[in-house]
Amino acid sequence: MLDALRKTASGWIGMGLMGLLVVSFAVWGIADIFRGYGSSAVATVGSQEIDVAAYQREISNETRRLSQRYGQPITPQIAQQLGVNQSALGRLIGLAALNGGAEDLGLAVSDKKVAHNIMTDPELQNTFGKFDKRNFELALSRANISEEAFIKDRRDYLIRNQLIGVIGNGVHAPDAMVDAIATFQKETRDATYLVLPPSLAGNVADPDEKELEAYYQKISAKFQKPETRSFSIMQLTPDAVAETISISEDDLKTAFEQQKASFNTPEKRDVIQITFDTNEDAAAAVAKLRSGTPVEDVVKARGLTMDDVNLGLVSKAQMLSPAIGDAAFSLEPGQVSDPVKGPLGTVVLKVTKVEPGVTKSFDDVKDKLRKTLAMQRAREEIYNIQNSIEDDRAGGMSFRDVAEKNGLTIQSIKGVTKDGKTRDGKDVDLPDLPDLLKTVYEYGPDEQIPPRDNGKSGYYWVHVDQQTDAAIPPLKDVRSQVVSDWKDQQRKNKLDALAQKLAERGNKGESFDKIASEFDRSVLVQKGIQRYARSDTFSRIAVTRLFATPKGRFTYGPVMVGDSMLVMQVKDIHKPQLAADSDEYKKLKADIKDSIASDMIGTMVAGLQEKMGVSVNQRLVQQVTGTPSQ
Repeated sequence: MLDALRKTASGWIGMGLMGLLVVSFAVWGIADIFRGYGSSAVATVGSQEIDVAAYQREISNETRRLSQRYGQPITPQIAQQLGVNQSALGRLIGLAALNGGAEDLGLAVSDKKVAHNIMTDPELQNTFGKFDKRNFELALSRANISEEAFIKDRRDYLIRNQLIGVIGNGVHAPDAMVDAIATFQKETRDATYLVLPPSLAGNVADPDEKELEAYYQKISAKFQKPETRSFSIMQLTPDAVAETISISEDDLKTAFEQQKASFNTPEKRDVIQITFDTNEDAAAAVAKLRSGTPVEDVVKARGLTMDDVNLGLVSKAQMLSPAIGDAAFSLEPGQVSDPVKGPLGTVVLKVTKVEPGVTKSFDDVKDKLRKTLAMQRAREEIYNIQNSIEDDRAGGMSFRDVAEKNGLTIQSIKGVTKDGKTRDGKDVDLPDLPDLLKTVYEYGPDEQIPPRDNGKSGYYWVHVDQQTDAAIPPLKDVRSQVVSDWKDQQRKNKLDALAQKLAERGNKGESFDKIASEFDRSVLVQKGIQRYARSDTFSRIAVTRLFATPKGRFTYGPVMVGDSMLVMQVKDIHKPQLAADSDEYKKLKADIKDSIASDMIGTMVAGLQEKMGVSVNQRLVQQVTGTPSQ
């Protein structure tokens, strides 16, 4: 949760723990700990309770992290598909188990230590390395948490670190293990190989009817045509309603008087603001600036940069205090102010540019104001129209008659799959409406579907006109494709059998050159093949088999690109030794140590969960997420 705000949690303990909490939760199982009960807690671990607010924050924070990782907003629906709800709950349960374990051991931290940790948190400090109240409030806002809850979370975090730190400090990666893993990872092999093209499989005759029908029975699912639905949509939007609303001149003038300030653009100024600890220092700086000393020199003498003191283009209301604002907006461009007392010290101001304000008249804004008022009234009226439409539908009026009565347009969509495609796999141009296809596939033809939010302050209605069930076409409709697939499979089978036979001959002592000469092919050489490598020639299957074969022996496997097969012989095996003082060896040893520690932490968390007992309020989880907790 808020551990992400602390750089101290960015090492192996923080990262390993957060990942393994999910793993341990999954290992111990979810299904058999779910119970329905009346508690206000989402879950309990022993005496530790996880409340709704904490669960919602964790889901929100994880969704935000995913959005930052993928560089685009992650909707709640996508987050649900990615398992955010479950992983968030798993993490909170794991943390609660650690909190309970620390409590049982009597671990604690003093108020002084908690305060010091917060005050020295780099994420909460300003550019001068001091605790910044504004950064602190911003962190609370981002995490959607109160100050009290933040402090409690930080205290729990420090206590947990005492518990898991013992494991991390006592872990050692044995040299024998490091050597074995290094050798395994860095091993390379040299191979000679022969490429068998599909043409060596020879011609394949057409299958007889019995063979073809049996083959089609096995692969018929490949040709299944998906279920489709045809449906109609009508929308009620504020834009459409606004077009029917007229606004009187008197209403426009009244609104203008009420909102006059919002139409005006305030004067803005480019301001340089230099803060000093004392009035004397500020007065000395004013004297230098007015005598011609460049502002850059004065700023540099303060140990600052121009970026630190340049406020940019700001309005008077954006200044730090009214006194500073009055002073800044009384200066001419290029002038330097007298010292001004501010909330953070004495400041000296210099204005480099003035952007005059703009005042607009009624005639300037009345057209825009008319549209704004019409839209406001449309948003108020749209709910009444929606209720009227629902009354008509409940009274038996048809979908089309309702649309005609209310002047709404019906859009008809034909034959769409759950994925928004035609049966032939082509994309269908669908309106951008939230949960449109989900709604269409939740209901059957002619069922009355409740109105849905269209995401634009309005509603949409959908009516399923027709449902076409998924179906496997008869063989006669796809016969040519099935015959082609059958022949391709036969060629692959024959080529695979040929490669296997040639590898067996090689393992019985036949020369590779002799085997290759029978097919007028050359034996090729590939050196330094890495264990996890792959290329256009060597597929993962081929490489895996090559590394499972002893030196001098033969094996076979498919190429990466195309339908050819490889017959391979392991010519040499290279097992390089990493120097114990090399950076690569040290990094590997550190990684292994982290992995061992993470495994131990995960085991401890799982053990604590089993010992304390975990209960999840399934009904409450479903209420929070809108989905079943399983």
